[in-house]
Amino acid sequence: MSDSGPGPSSASAVMAGPLPTKKAPLNIAEMKKKVLLGDLPADFLRLTVPQQQQQQPAQPGQPQQPQQHAVPAGFDPATGGLSAMESFYTFVPPHTRGRIAVRITEAKLTKNYGLVRMDPYCRVRVGNAIFETPTSVSGAKTPKWNRIVNAYLPNGVESIYVQIFDERAFTQDECIAWAHVLLPEGIFNGETIDEWYPLSGQQGEGKEGLINLVISFAPVDAPVQNPPQLMANVEGQQTPEGPLYTDEEVKELNEMFPNIDVEVIRSVLDEKRGDKDGTVTALLEMAG
Repeated sequence: MSDSGPGPSSASAVMAGPLPTKKAPLNIAEMKKKVLLGDLPADFLRLTVPQQQQQQPAQPGQPQQPQQHAVPAGFDPATGGLSAMESFYTFVPPHTRGRIAVRITEAKLTKNYGLVRMDPYCRVRVGNAIFETPTSVSGAKTPKWNRIVNAYLPNGVESIYVQIFDERAFTQDECIAWAHVLLPEGIFNGETIDEWYPLSGQQGEGKEGLINLVISFAPVDAPVQNPPQLMANVEGQQTPEGPLYTDEEVKELNEMFPNIDVEVIRSVLDEKRGDKDGTVTALLEMAG
């Protein structure tokens, strides 16, 4: 009788099959050869047209396709590739008298409001545009900003309004001083006026301290006004623009805030587009 137990041949039949292959180790030297070293090519990240498309002539009877050009990275079609400052000096809004530059240098305040040293910042209104300086941390009664504000001066605007706020961490910022500055005539003759202007506040009219402003002006050419068809509404009719407020409303607000100049009240009404409630809120902040 032969042995019926499993022999070596049967064991090899059970174990037959491909063994799992081992992963080849990473060859760092070979991988480094595939990395591009050195300066990037000039056309890197640029949209270019293949050479054969540029030289392909138009077939008779077919419209010629417009050529495509390389578009530099960072190109903004909204501004024509101009920077923010270049765009500011290129576009002139309508009804503009010129460009005004106001350097808010520093202030000398009468009182430090609060339990700790104040952190003052300055807010300047030119027409309907409002600008703010950075905060003079722990500036207290002698804050220094040395910040220039460039703005367009609308026609008919003869003054600017300056406010100084104390920045608060846990409560609303407090308006501690303000000034209504009439633009000196010298700036319209090419002069640069460096002057200290009195500040008003809780201490009284002109008794809150002084602020140093350096003001200059540059006229601009009259911009092309919008054609009448662009000012029409959907029905093709001109949209009349009536007064935003009446003299009676200005008089009523002046009686409510007798310490605030009438021109300041009018400028706030213009900014709020005649909104009486919003104007009262803004005047309350100015009055402290």
